[in-house]
Amino acid sequence: MGLRNLIKRRLAANLGQPSGFWGLFVGQVLNRVNSGPIIGTLSTLDAAKGATVADIGFGGGSGLRILLDQVGPSGVVYGIDPAPVAIRRARLQFRREIREGRLRLQQVNMSQLPLPDDSLDGVTTVNTIYYIDDGELTASLTELARVLRPGGRLVVGLGDTDHLGTVPWRDVMLLRPLDEVVDMITAAGFTISDHRRVGSSSRAFHVYVATAP
Repeated sequence: MGLRNLIKRRLAANLGQPSGFWGLFVGQVLNRVNSGPIIGTLSTLDAAKGATVADIGFGGGSGLRILLDQVGPSGVVYGIDPAPVAIRRARLQFRREIREGRLRLQQVNMSQLPLPDDSLDGVTTVNTIYYIDDGELTASLTELARVLRPGGRLVVGLGDTDHLGTVPWRDVMLLRPLDEVVDMITAAGFTISDHRRVGSSSRAFHVYVATAP
């Protein structure tokens, strides 16, 4: 039991800020466990060939492959994550795409994007907002509105709050009511055009699609 609790604590600590061996392990686990939510969320972006998009908080990196396929060889994907271990993993996994200039990695927080105004056609972020406090999340959403072109699409994926309240790592997460999440997105100037569910059980994922001002 002691070992099991230790593993749970290590996994929980690395969900928001992965590092070292445990960070690598968590990235692999999340790619498998969250494959359905990630695919369901990123497919909603429906980026055009040749588009410039970003996956923010890409973690294990499976979403980067989906976006690279969406935008095709003439498009560009920015992979943005504050965790060094996520950046290192992506550099190894996507060496060719980085060399070709199709994937550009940035180790920064969502609230401090080193991108020009109106430079992106779309942005996705999955399972990230639980690890950002209210002030920084407000700044982050405002920053996303800045870098998205007018009419650009923001897609936010997050787990069901009632379900997440039962998971062993809930203590490291900031769980907000869905109405509060919607209010924060719209307060940044976005217009929410769609709210979808990925899955049909009580654990079904929520996907919000919003349009930049």
